Amino acid sequence: MRSLFSYALSLGGFLRRKSLRHLIVHVTNHCNFRCRHCFIDFSRQRDLKLEHFQRLARETGPLFWMDIGGGEPFLRKDLADIAATFKTTVLSIPTNGSLPEQAIEQLSRLKRMVNAEIVVSLSLDGLADTHDQIRGQNGNYNQVWNTFAALRRLGGLSLKITTVINNRNIHEIIPLMHEVRRHDPDFHSVILMRGQPTDPQMALPPLDILTGLGPEILKIIHTYDYGKGKLSSNILRNYHRYLWKLSLDTLRQKKQIIPCLGGTAHMVVWGNGLVSCCEMLEPVGDIRTQSFAEILSGTPYQRQRDAIVAGQCHCTHNCAMLDSVFFNPACMARLFFPIKV
Repeated sequence: MRSLFSYALSLGGFLRRKSLRHLIVHVTNHCNFRCRHCFIDFSRQRDLKLEHFQRLARETGPLFWMDIGGGEPFLRKDLADIAATFKTTVLSIPTNGSLPEQAIEQLSRLKRMVNAEIVVSLSLDGLADTHDQIRGQNGNYNQVWNTFAALRRLGGLSLKITTVINNRNIHEIIPLMHEVRRHDPDFHSVILMRGQPTDPQMALPPLDILTGLGPEILKIIHTYDYGKGKLSSNILRNYHRYLWKLSLDTLRQKKQIIPCLGGTAHMVVWGNGLVSCCEMLEPVGDIRTQSFAEILSGTPYQRQRDAIVAGQCHCTHNCAMLDSVFFNPACMARLFFPIKV
């Protein structure tokens, strides 16, 4: 209920000032994996220092949602210090599950440092053989579940599994979802692959296959309560139902279905300090040499944001869609009443 109340306050603040609500901060451009479906450019490996994040946190002010990104975030020994710098209601951290000791150490510290809901999202992209092939790491499937169990013992965290649907795992997506459900995480996020993958053979499955699997995927997703109360759980179930429809309609119609709030409610800071309105778009500034306010008043940002508003781009980026739904009053009914898919 606290998160729901905070969301209502954040929505009110956004409607008054059109200010940033959701920030994605890539804390490192280093990773111990080279996943075949990853869109991150690992050639730029100059990571920011803690003081860069401290200044950024002062300039952005309070957030509703903050996503840590990478690379593998737990490669940073100062991850807890970085994350605790930001004032946010929800703090989400992804991991490939390969560094359980580092994760437990950093999360144990972080829990003592923040009041935010801490969500840890473990990546799982297929059953054992498929997952390990996509990740390029033999045995990582079992590593993920071992890390999941260790984090559950640690407690005080929301634990989520994230699966990226692609042409290499679509054949077993339903069996995978049943297997994940058996482990009982707080939620299983099933999202569509986006961007230009490392392996050019990786792609989205055909739209007709995604359409056909939608009802079964949503049926399983709707068995989760997200670790929330009844009202919050229903809102989140309805959101994910709506997200699925928006994503497929975007692919089908090749345009924005609802106005995108990338660059308004939503911004991205890359591991080397570059800033974009969305992970799918080119950088418009650099926090190493500019203040956040200077970036937002600059011509590159204004042009990119104007192009988004004009509908000159479209994508299925679930983080941008999250903001475009939750901070758009026209979408409110979709959160309280389930739609037909």
